[in-house]
Amino acid sequence: MKIVRIFANHLFSFHFKDEIENSLKRVLRQWEDPEYIYKFLKENAADIKPGKSIAELTNEIMEDSRFIIDSILKIIDSDEANLDHFFKPLDNNEYRIHELSRRKGRQSVLRLYAIRIESNIYVITGGAIKLPLQHLMEDRTHTQKELIRLNTAKDYLKNNGIFDEDSFFEFLNEIS
Repeated sequence: MKIVRIFANHLFSFHFKDEIENSLKRVLRQWEDPEYIYKFLKENAADIKPGKSIAELTNEIMEDSRFIIDSILKIIDSDEANLDHFFKPLDNNEYRIHELSRRKGRQSVLRLYAIRIESNIYVITGGAIKLPLQHLMEDRTHTQKELIRLNTAKDYLKNNGIFDEDSFFEFLNEIS
């Protein structure tokens, strides 16, 4: 497993051993591929609320993917905003910040998952299309996989003595 720098010293992504691309590239490629999205929606049609066609939802997902990237770029370029405005606790009942907190950024049905190192420093672990009738990550195979990736990444960071910004950047310097 490797950690890849995406934007300055703020956004990073895990590159898992069994994958060709880092986690951010992988999910963005999927979300921008109409064939992938269409197939996913056909396989999960029971989780789509009535009233939306698969074609409409496919277009919305592709637009939302671009919105997520634009939002992150605006935050990175801003002197006032930071990534804490985009990434919220994975658990909606989490009200205080935990060490290496599991986080999600979202737009409509898209979720981008990350581990929070410290304020404005995140490492992406993956992402998912989470349809309206899919309530918990444990409910579907594709979101279960993302939960496992989140937990694996968090364990990796802990096992390498990472618990804050200093230990994170020290670790990155050691492995480069």
